[in-house]
Amino acid sequence: MSPSSKQHVRGFSLTELAVSLAVLGVLVFALPPLIPQVRQMLSGQQSLSAEDAGEALMGFVVAHNRLPCPDTGTDGQEDCGVSNDIGLLPWRTMGLSAPLRNTHGLDFRYGVYRNSHVTLKLDADLAVLANRFEPYLPPAVKGSVTHTKPSAPDIYNLTSMTMPVLPPTPAALTSPNTEALAGHSNGLDFCLALRNATQAAVGSTKVNTGLNAAFVVVDPGVADKDQDGNLFDGQNSPLTQTFASPDIPLSDRYDDQVLAMGFAELAGALGCPAAVANVNAAARDAWAAYDEYRVAVFYAYLRDFMYVVRQTNVQINEFQFVFSTISLAITAGQLATDLALAAGSFSGIGASTVIGITIGVYSTVTAVQQLQAANEAKTLLGKQLEASWIQVQNAVSREESIRVFTQTQLTTAIASDNRGWFQ
Repeated sequence: MSPSSKQHVRGFSLTELAVSLAVLGVLVFALPPLIPQVRQMLSGQQSLSAEDAGEALMGFVVAHNRLPCPDTGTDGQEDCGVSNDIGLLPWRTMGLSAPLRNTHGLDFRYGVYRNSHVTLKLDADLAVLANRFEPYLPPAVKGSVTHTKPSAPDIYNLTSMTMPVLPPTPAALTSPNTEALAGHSNGLDFCLALRNATQAAVGSTKVNTGLNAAFVVVDPGVADKDQDGNLFDGQNSPLTQTFASPDIPLSDRYDDQVLAMGFAELAGALGCPAAVANVNAAARDAWAAYDEYRVAVFYAYLRDFMYVVRQTNVQINEFQFVFSTISLAITAGQLATDLALAAGSFSGIGASTVIGITIGVYSTVTAVQQLQAANEAKTLLGKQLEASWIQVQNAVSREESIRVFTQTQLTTAIASDNRGWFQ
C-alpha cells in the first residue's frame, strides 16, 4: 500500500472533548427538573402555580359574575350542592382544556366562601349568581300631562258656562319604580355578596381556622412532608376542612403554597367600590331629576289654578257689568219717571219730588261709574287672563322638558346598572 493511499484516522481534540463533556453535564443537571413538564406536555396537563390558578378564578368571576363551585369528584365539573365549598378546581367548568395542576402534576385544593340567605339582599354565596343589588330608582314618567284652554263662557246662557277643569294627576307620581330591574343579575350582585360576606360571622372557607376568605387555592408541593397520608400538609389537610395561612414558610414538614383572597381584596381587584358608587350616584341623579319634575308638575298645576281664578274673575266681572247695565237702566228709568211727575205737577214741585229727583240723579251717576269701572275691569281682567294662559304654557313647556330629562336620567341609571362592574 502506498503512503498516498493510506486513510487518515482522526480523533477528538481536547477542546472538542471538553465542550462535549460540558454539554453532557448541562443536560444531566437540566433534564431532571424538566421531566415533570415533559410528562405534562405529553398528557395535556397545564402546569400552573397557585397564583396562576387564582388569576384563572378571577377571569371566571369577570366572565360569569360569580366564583365556580369546587369539584368534589374528579371529572373537572363543579358540584354546587349546598354544603360543597371545598374540593378541586373545576377546570372543565372554568372552560379549560386540561386539569390545572402544579409543576409536579398534582391537583390544587380549592375552597370558596358560601353563605346563602333567604333574603337576597343579605345573601353571601359567592358561587351563586342572584339578583342581590337593585339601586333604588324613581318611577318611570309615562307621558306628559295635557293642559287644555277652556272656551270662553257665554254669560247670557248660564247652562253653557263650565269652569276650567284641572288635568288629572300623572300616574307616574304614585310609587317608586319596581319593575325596571326585576330579575336582572350581574357583577354588582357579586359585589353585594362580597359586602355581605364581610358582615357574616359563619363560613367554612377559613384561613388559619379563624379568618374567612373569598376563595383559597392550595398547591400541595411535591411530597407529603408531614407524613399524614395525604399531600396537603398541616391545616391544608382535607381532614381539617380549613386552610393554612399563606405566610407559613417552607420546611421539612411543610411544602404547600397557599393563595387566599379576602373579600375586600377581591372587591378592590374587581373595582366593586367604584362600580357600586357610580350606579348609586346615577340613581341619586335620577331621583333629583324626578324631584325637579314633581316641582315642575306642581308649578304647572298652580298656573292652571291661577288661570281658573283669572277666568272666574272675568266671569264675575261679566255679571257685574250686566248688573251695572241693568242698574243704570233702572235708575235712569226712575229718574225719568220722577222728572215726568215733576213736569206734570200742577200744585208745584214738592220736597219729596225734589228728593226723588236728587236720588235718581245720584243713582244714575253711580250706576254710570259702576258700569265704567266694570268695563275697565273687564279690559284689565282680559289682559290678566291672557297673561295667565301664557304662564300656563310656559309652565307646561318646562314640565315637558324636565319630564324628558327625568326619563333620560332614569334610563342612564338603568344602563349603568346593566353594565355591572364595567362602568
